[in-house]
This record gives sequence, structure tokens and C-alpha cells, in this order.
Amino acid sequence: MLALALAAALVTSGQPAEAIVVTATEGYRHESIETAEGIIVALAQRTGAFTPRFVRKQEELSSALTPEALAATKLVMFVNTTGELEWPERQRLLDWIAAGGSFLGAHSASDTWHQWPGYLEMLGGEFESHPEEMTAEVIVTDRVHPAGSGLLSPHPLFEEFYQFKNFAREKVTLVLTLADGSPMAWYRPYGKGRVFYTALGHRHDVWNSPWFQQHLTGAILWSLGHEQSRRRRAVSR
Repeated sequence: MLALALAAALVTSGQPAEAIVVTATEGYRHESIETAEGIIVALAQRTGAFTPRFVRKQEELSSALTPEALAATKLVMFVNTTGELEWPERQRLLDWIAAGGSFLGAHSASDTWHQWPGYLEMLGGEFESHPEEMTAEVIVTDRVHPAGSGLLSPHPLFEEFYQFKNFAREKVTLVLTLADGSPMAWYRPYGKGRVFYTALGHRHDVWNSPWFQQHLTGAILWSLGHEQSRRRRAVSR
């Protein structure tokens, strides 16, 4: 199914970039994290664009995100992270992004480091609450960006849809919204770096959805600087 979903996706040539994928949590831990990690590995193999290295415990952050490790890394992903992760050197991450690194946050990356305004400003929004899981129509608002190109819109999705506070609408470009205009995915510059955030990814079936995988693949390729993505076939599931 993955191969069918991404049949027309850009496959890169050359050496894959290093990507550090943080799934560490402090407090609530999503049951879908293991599924998310498997999908990310599959996308790495499918595109040939990156090699993921997973950081699953907050105690590993200091050793995994050293200056040397970040210097060799193109992309840092926070996937369903939560809480006030313990990392005394955390300002290093923002400095690295501002100097030209790329950051991609998925779902509860916005429910992380609520007590660190600098991180939330970088991300562009902060999780506030969510209603019960429901079906809603997701609208693609940017069909040029690789994370929106080729996606069926509107797309009905059963998911846990976040609501945000401290959302900096004037600083971001929206890629996905709900029908009422609620933001679901966006991107922005941060210094010389790139930031992408998608609020989707709570459920196992969302991660297994070809539609979401195509969205995430585009976000990853953009984060890695692959601008010339081929037009992809619309994926509906």
C-alpha cells in the first residue's frame, strides 16, 4: 500500500541526509509512536532521501543532540513528543535551526515545552485543547508546497484535531486547515532555517493512511531542501 500511495513521489539520488527523530515523552505517550517510527523508516527507504536515527528517551537528548551530531544532521523531527523534556542544552536546538537547520514537528510536538516560550515561538503555535476524536474535512490550502501537492481536498479524516493558542498566523504559511479555517499544518522560516508542523498523527490509522504519508513525505522532502518534487497523484485514503 505504501508503494502505491507514493508511486509518483520524488525519489532522491545521492547520499541520504541524516535525520534525528525524537519520540521522547514526559507524561502522556501516544500509543501510535511505534507505528509512526515504522512509517518513518518506510518513507526513508522509499525516498532514499534520509536516514532516521531515533531518540526515544529524554535522557538520550544530551548525547544525541551534541554540537557534533547536529553539525552532521540536516533535519530534526519531534514526533508525538510531550511535556517538559529534560535537556539543559535545549537552546542549542533553536540556535541550530536559526543557523540553517530544519525542524519538523508532528502532532503533539506542539504539546511539548509549554514552559519554554522560545520553542513555541519557533514552532508557530501551542496546543491548547482538543474535542473528542471525530471525522472532519481537511482542506489543502497550499497546493504548491510539497506537503500539499497532489493531496485530495477536501479529505474526510477521523482524527484528534488540535486547537491552538499563541498561533502566529502572520508568521506562517498554512498548508492544511479544517473547513472552518482551523490550522492543521503550516511552515515558516526561522532565521536561516526551516520549520514545518503538522497537527495530524494521533491515531495508528492516520499514520497508516496513504494520504497522510504523502503529506508527511512532502514535508520531509521540503525540510531537506528538495524543492522540485514531481506532481503526485491525488491520494484519497
